[in-house]
Amino acid sequence: MLCSTASGLAVVNPGFDPLPSSSLPTFGTETYSQPPFAVEDDFTAWLFNESSVPSSSVAYPSWTGVIPSYLDAAQLQTQLGVRERTHGMLSSGGISDRPMSVARTPDRRSPRTIMSDDKLQELLHLMATRFNKAAYSTVASRTESFLDGDVNNDNHILSLRMTRTYIESYWYHFHPQLPILHRPAFVADHAPNLLLLAIIAIGASTLDRIHGPEVTETVSELANFIIWHLRWEVFMDTEFQAPTKLWVYQALLLIEVHEKMYSTRSLHDRAHIHHDTTLTLMRRGNLFVGRSADSPQASSTDDRPGSNMTPDSALDESWTHWIKAEATRRVVFAAFVLDSTHAAMFGHPAKMTAHELRLPLPCDEALWSATSAAEVVRVQSSLRASGAKPNMFLDGLKETLEGRRVRTDALGRSIIMTGLLSVLWHMKQREPQACSLDVPPSLGGRDIRRSALLRAFDDALGQNGTPTFGCEYRARRPPGDNYFTETRGVLHGLAHMASHIDIAECQSFAGAVQRTGQSRESSAAVEKMAERWAVEASAREAAFYALKFLSQCLLTGASEDEDAYSGRDDYNLNRPWVMYMAALVVWCYGFAADGPIPLPPALATAAEQRRDMLEFLKRVGGVRSPHDLQGMRRRNRCLGLLMVLRDGFVKTRWELLTEAANLLDNCIAKLRG
Repeated sequence: MLCSTASGLAVVNPGFDPLPSSSLPTFGTETYSQPPFAVEDDFTAWLFNESSVPSSSVAYPSWTGVIPSYLDAAQLQTQLGVRERTHGMLSSGGISDRPMSVARTPDRRSPRTIMSDDKLQELLHLMATRFNKAAYSTVASRTESFLDGDVNNDNHILSLRMTRTYIESYWYHFHPQLPILHRPAFVADHAPNLLLLAIIAIGASTLDRIHGPEVTETVSELANFIIWHLRWEVFMDTEFQAPTKLWVYQALLLIEVHEKMYSTRSLHDRAHIHHDTTLTLMRRGNLFVGRSADSPQASSTDDRPGSNMTPDSALDESWTHWIKAEATRRVVFAAFVLDSTHAAMFGHPAKMTAHELRLPLPCDEALWSATSAAEVVRVQSSLRASGAKPNMFLDGLKETLEGRRVRTDALGRSIIMTGLLSVLWHMKQREPQACSLDVPPSLGGRDIRRSALLRAFDDALGQNGTPTFGCEYRARRPPGDNYFTETRGVLHGLAHMASHIDIAECQSFAGAVQRTGQSRESSAAVEKMAERWAVEASAREAAFYALKFLSQCLLTGASEDEDAYSGRDDYNLNRPWVMYMAALVVWCYGFAADGPIPLPPALATAAEQRRDMLEFLKRVGGVRSPHDLQGMRRRNRCLGLLMVLRDGFVKTRWELLTEAANLLDNCIAKLRG
């Protein structure tokens, strides 16, 4: 049976059987005789090599070779019935005389690869007929300008030229950070319309600053308009139902990213609510344990391609099946990354746990970016010759905790760091829950485990060959290959801060209005927090790493005449918000320890503010350990830092950063007394 994939290829729907249950690790099998946290206890004991847990509770065999992450010649011959000539080519890494899949692989430079006019007309018709303008009444007056006018005019925001620009913006600014789509096989004209609209929305939200503030603001509103309607359209699509198609998972993740990170407060809150919907779909589809999206529950040998296929077409089909399986694993890891990082950044509940993911890490980027099956074979042969092999996610997590180097690429290392963050976050959240259920805490265990996790973060960051954070901001620097280096630096700073502080507590201390679902701090509680922040070691730890993170972002290689920080032009997905968190932590510590600034400077110009910021980061951010902060004077002299970031956040395309700018203004007022 033929089915259409998100990559635009028409393929035979393959069977992709899940792992047999006997090969999966189990934690806490005696469910009814153990405490509520037994499963996490078993996993934690395995992860930290703690021998106190009975061996009967933990069954964790070796993962090596359980799920192949790369094309395997012998396996493909068995599964697909590939004839001897093809098998020889796979084994040796040779290249066929015929072009094979080269003709099927689109040329990235081709305009039709980006999108044709016929496809644009499909999208415009969908928006005109199915997007209910009344449901988006807040911009009803703008809706007409989005859809009306001459779309054949290149300057129209929905012209073919502009929509192609949005798609290119997606590939340039966003895809390197969350590579869930297979770009070499992607053809816009063959992609599902709703997925393509999600790509266009994110591309519009990350449009380069060379287009000017007026255009970027207008297309951001267009993106919000699209996303507002798009989630409901995906929910109503027939392929949303089980068995859910791969493109649905991809679209839901892109919609969630846009809602949480690029849009309005109401859309951010909506994404928080519907995050569980995406995870439920994945759990029902058994995606966490290796089933490929779109695959049937069982497959027959008769359904597999074999003797009726040429060797070249069989190899192409095997590549297509591999793309789908790899893309499925990537959407699971992307959901995990969003779940863990947003829990730490926004205080959202973390709904995924590391021990759920019985999957190999994503394949090497050289394989994922290969443009043909023949190139995949060559890359695979090269990787094998160098000793590379698939790594299971949980094995990589454990090896990182043990201080061993995990052989993986930048994406795999970022996922491992996200796994460490997830374990750290769940440990932190579990302590008050355990106390309420009278579960006795392990003596010293929490601090030992937290120290091990944070040490593993430091080790993982250093595995890229540099001891620095690698997260410095440069206004005019192209993203290039630095995204994952920057991402690991951001995760490192986030983990060290989130392990010691609660972002909602910091916001409350700064005078933020609490939202539904968060506890409202009384004035007495805020005063108690101020006293605690002034003396506790955890506050110094949080402030130390916040200062280091800000120094790396704003101080490394900086000069007084360089462009100021701009959240609008910072295309790193998480860095603007983590910088806001860090600034808030620095203010909380300085204000709690030293109070308002006596005779605060005016800092009336941007140059004065920047000079003050650089002086503060060099002086206070230059300390060598958290303990050194204790005896330091003028820890509250962060006015310039707060002003620079406030001004950098106030004109962004993301409403939450506008709220952040307003809260930093509160902090400035408190420092002035």
